[in-house]
Amino acid sequence: MVLEKLRRALCRAYRRRGFEREILVFVVKSALASVIAFAVGVLMGEKTQLGFAVFAALLVVRPTVYGSVLSSSRYVVAVFLGALLAGVIGLTVGTHLWSFTLAIVVALLLGQVKQFGGQSGQLAVIAGFALASGSATNVDELGSLMLMVCVGSVSALVVNVLMAPAIRFRDAENAVLDFADGLSTLSGDIAEGLRGGEEGLTLDRWDQACERLDGTVRNALETVGRQEDRFRLNPRRLVRRQAVPVGRLRTYRNWIYALSRASQHMRSLVRTLRAALDVGARSPTLDDAFLQELAPVMERVSKTFALVRDTEEPEHHLPSDDLRALVDEVLDKVVEQRERMLRSWDDERWPVYGALLTDVERILEEIDQGQENSSRAAGDRPGS
Repeated sequence: MVLEKLRRALCRAYRRRGFEREILVFVVKSALASVIAFAVGVLMGEKTQLGFAVFAALLVVRPTVYGSVLSSSRYVVAVFLGALLAGVIGLTVGTHLWSFTLAIVVALLLGQVKQFGGQSGQLAVIAGFALASGSATNVDELGSLMLMVCVGSVSALVVNVLMAPAIRFRDAENAVLDFADGLSTLSGDIAEGLRGGEEGLTLDRWDQACERLDGTVRNALETVGRQEDRFRLNPRRLVRRQAVPVGRLRTYRNWIYALSRASQHMRSLVRTLRAALDVGARSPTLDDAFLQELAPVMERVSKTFALVRDTEEPEHHLPSDDLRALVDEVLDKVVEQRERMLRSWDDERWPVYGALLTDVERILEEIDQGQENSSRAAGDRPGS
């Protein structure tokens, strides 16, 4: 059973990229780096501290070259400080219970410096190991320890450079387009509910959809962040025939921020509807006629998000004419409806209705902001 699951996972990793392939590549890189580090250490005649070469290689391997460089620099500095601390104590007062305790406490405190990142604990590990093994009382052994750490770190860096990940802008773009698709679906669902008047308002479902969009924002930003890490220090940039559009990832991130703000305005709209319908709320009950008037506006909002998705708007050097025209059209509809409401609805209902229309306006303004961000980033694109 276990072997069959493993075989299927390997087949999936071979056939298409995804989580299984990323895990497989990481395992191969880690194994290769540790074997190289071990072999180099053996060739150098090292015996007592050879394990640190393998240990360092396994710790420094990362999915990206940038991550590996960052991790190795932090790890080497942590090892140097840990060995230095252990050497100062071991060569001066020797290894005792009180001196060991002092070294560990000081190492743990130094490791809290934020620049160490995920390698903060290694400072105490190296100091403790050097004192406990007796290496701290021998300058040659401390030097060998540092040398093996450097061998392991360099081995990991070489493997990461040779197996540098592909730069996949499409993954980041898809994260933005999936977000726009989610907003299109939600606004279309709200429009459908508004057509049914008060009976059609499925507020609990809309609240849940808004909460899911929070997860979409996090996933989209993480996807863009991963591609940014892939891009930094990636040697593939040197061999690609076409120039790499450095502003594209920034455009994706700006679109995510704009869509995130739009989702918050969508949540505000749902919250306003709920507040107006809550028993005992100060706001008067919503009128079905108004909700049915608002439905076509929300339908156009849904079409706007769908257009962002269908035309792959974040890829455009300049905002598309179709999207700009649709945003302007919907904003004009909101203005028309606001003016009509001022004539048709009583003052008591106006604060609620005005708040709902304001949320719709702000949603469209965020889409317009996304367009402006694309225009600003155009100067970073090739041929712009």
